[in-house]
Amino acid sequence: MTGPLLLLLAQVAASPTPSEAKDVIVVGHRAEKELAACLAQNCPPAQEVEASLQASVEQFADGRYDDARKTLQRAIGRNKRYAAELPGPVSSLYATLATVAEHEGDTGLWKTASRNNLLTLREHLGESDAATLTEQLHFADDMVGLGQPLAADGTYAKVQRLAAANRRSDLAAGAAFRRAWLALARQRDREAQRFADEAVALAGPGDAMMMQLREIVRTRIAVRKGDDGAVDALAAQLRQSAGAQPVLLYAPPITDVNPPRGDVASPSQRDDAIRFADIGYWIRADGHVDDVEMLRTNGLGQWKPGIVRHVTARRYAPLRLPDGQPGLYRIDRFTVRGTIDTPTGTRFRQRMGNLSVHVIDLTETEAMSEARRTAETQEMVATQP
Repeated sequence: MTGPLLLLLAQVAASPTPSEAKDVIVVGHRAEKELAACLAQNCPPAQEVEASLQASVEQFADGRYDDARKTLQRAIGRNKRYAAELPGPVSSLYATLATVAEHEGDTGLWKTASRNNLLTLREHLGESDAATLTEQLHFADDMVGLGQPLAADGTYAKVQRLAAANRRSDLAAGAAFRRAWLALARQRDREAQRFADEAVALAGPGDAMMMQLREIVRTRIAVRKGDDGAVDALAAQLRQSAGAQPVLLYAPPITDVNPPRGDVASPSQRDDAIRFADIGYWIRADGHVDDVEMLRTNGLGQWKPGIVRHVTARRYAPLRLPDGQPGLYRIDRFTVRGTIDTPTGTRFRQRMGNLSVHVIDLTETEAMSEARRTAETQEMVATQP
């Protein structure tokens, strides 16, 4: 899906060694023990919220999605009454719960948690606050993931208007660019180009990153029209600091994870499993991906080759690297799951229907901590005229 996902993830430490299907990355339970100690000592709400977030991250990284969800739901039950004092931390609980629910396949909880994240900030910080507008963008991102592109586009447009009216050119430009990317995904190339131009105009002539993002939109349109050299041409123009978030220029679609229609043996009609894999890879200085390997897998089976091919074929913007640095190492979590629903004739909810793939970057953990989010928001405010 588009945009960052507000999931607080702990750094996943894994040595880059070849793995078989039975290989396991050992994830400790330090954060869970710290949460238990915090609760036993009746620690302050802010400390308890952070401990709950860290514990849920630890559980998620270990593949224990159900435990992560319960940890977050219990933390919300204990701390939502402190939302007026701690709007950011409480909203982080909801945001993290939304991402866990996404990977679990509980679309109802995903949508509810994402909305409560936004409503918490809107009530206690105001509709036009930078943090509220940012989370409204993320709420629209979730609407895209939930298959509601029209609702998402309407929300992006609202944020664009509010941000522009409050002289938040960065957020207005970000909303416009999301509209461009959404139009691109819906194969509306003219709209995509128009919104990308709007994003550049809103950001101002000094925003090199937004101009680069517009070029990515143009490149994606060119690739769709058969220009095989468009990615190479764009890569030659772009170069970014290794300290920045890697900019993805191109990625092929993941091979369809559902069996052919009419296959009576199709597991996707009643498939209650959650399968996931952690893929490690290097982004080299020229933007190519190298040394892609399956670090850990849990039941991914037949989908492993297609996911590895997908990661291998990605192209990123070339990096400015210090001499001798081999590149950037990343770990992505791929979850394959059905959607939780209630089949006709029963009252029991279960995972069923078509399978889908959900991806999150496990190496972006510290960037999603509440302290980091607050610091980035303050820095953004300080740079505004």
